[in-house]
Amino acid sequence: MATPEPFAYAETLARLDAGDVADLPAELVDTPPKREALHALLKAAEAVHRAAVSTTHVSDALRRDQKFVRPGAPSPHLVRLRQQQAAARQATNQARQAFIVAADALVRVFGLAVPARVGVEAFAQTWLCGALGAK
Repeated sequence: MATPEPFAYAETLARLDAGDVADLPAELVDTPPKREALHALLKAAEAVHRAAVSTTHVSDALRRDQKFVRPGAPSPHLVRLRQQQAAARQATNQARQAFIVAADALVRVFGLAVPARVGVEAFAQTWLCGALGAK
């Protein structure tokens, strides 16, 4: 099983958590509302990343373990894996919704214009790559 990719902006998030904004671009952190919006977006992006890794891990385990299952009632192990998969999917959906809310707040605070036919989620991800370095 492959090692999951670490969160791309973990270092930036750690700096914002510590209040150290010296190495960040000034236009991103020059006012408290901008710092808060960026911090919220990075927290939400980290939650989306964690949920995606968890969903992938549980789905891989379920796929691996149910390959050679005999017909009939599923084993307690498979039932538990299916419950974990459902919980991981729910966590992914909640994290994605929190990311959309944080992205909307960031767009409002920074005064960004989201292009037509582009979702705020996709726009925020692209904006993060451009503002904090392509990762």
